[in-house]
Amino acid sequence: MPETITIARLALSYDGGVWSQAGVIQGLDPRRFRTIFIYLTKCSEGENFFEKAGHRAYYLYGDTILNAFKISILYRLVKVLKAEKVDIVHCHRHKPTVYGVIAAGLAGVPVVVAHVHGLNRSKRPRRRFTNRLLLGRVNKILTAGEATRTDVLRANPSLRPEKVLSAGNSIDWQRFAAVEISRRQVRRDIGLPEEAFCFVTVGRLVPTKGYNILIAAFEKVSCKLPSARLVFIGGGRLRQDLEKQADAGSAAGRIHFLGQRNDVAELLAAMDCFVISSVAEGMPRSLLEAMAAGLPCIGTGVGGIPEMLENGRYGRLVEPADTGALAAAMLETAAMPRKDRQRLIASAARHVAADYCHEKVICQLERIYSREYAVARSISCPRRVL
Repeated sequence: MPETITIARLALSYDGGVWSQAGVIQGLDPRRFRTIFIYLTKCSEGENFFEKAGHRAYYLYGDTILNAFKISILYRLVKVLKAEKVDIVHCHRHKPTVYGVIAAGLAGVPVVVAHVHGLNRSKRPRRRFTNRLLLGRVNKILTAGEATRTDVLRANPSLRPEKVLSAGNSIDWQRFAAVEISRRQVRRDIGLPEEAFCFVTVGRLVPTKGYNILIAAFEKVSCKLPSARLVFIGGGRLRQDLEKQADAGSAAGRIHFLGQRNDVAELLAAMDCFVISSVAEGMPRSLLEAMAAGLPCIGTGVGGIPEMLENGRYGRLVEPADTGALAAAMLETAAMPRKDRQRLIASAARHVAADYCHEKVICQLERIYSREYAVARSISCPRRVL
């Protein structure tokens, strides 16, 4: 029986939500891997999903904002790593990686994994300088897709390519593929006409999502397709501005903001087309969810979107920030013959089930953890120290 490897997932803060990778983390073989969770800060007093599921969780700093580097956090982190006999520190995003690399060295943790979730994370000179100091002490860098991997290597030319791996992204595709509630019921609940052709988008209401462009494109669509509706699912700081734009335009009354929802799978089942209008993106899970839900998808050619749609094989691709092209793609999708539509959504759903399911990512992650731990143990006796 192989020894159990203890993994510390190190993140910036606990904000009351559930990590998008929860399904992957929970799916790791418990006979081989034990996972604890460490947060630099705590932004919510809500119950932690992972603590409720039986995992240990630690919060290192009381304030919700963390600007300057704090020795007190480093001290507490080292103490936790030693007490829990951690074998692998898996750091999510830059600031946890800074603390994680230093603390792992001081605590003698043999493996550090850094996880990069989006593009342009190393564009500032200070960040690049920090990376040159830190990333040499990281065993593997995981990225959300090939586009992010290419971006990391381009911004950090001193990195060996074999050190950076695309870990992709994944969803619980069955949850979105097998929704039982009726389309009619969902539409009635949220006030959408049954006969309307409904475009939907899911994500944070932030500038990089290009939602102002989507609203402008939808105004063009609604002039030619008066029954069309546009539905936003998600919250964010731009909601008020986007609502004002929608109310002031020609499509006023046909654009709906549902806010943050916990029933995204059910809502998607009642829609007709998914649109992601981002001007910058990593590997959006919302696109995978829409494909699994059986919606024809339109996306911009940024980040990992072309990779996910295989350059147009599983959905329409348009240039970012091109209102006219986006509107044309929306109208063409609405007019798509039923047979072509069914063929497209069936092939896209199979693509997600085969390449973006949790099971595939779990197997990949287990191999990475096992291999890196075995290699580190074979060359460090018994533990690596700075």
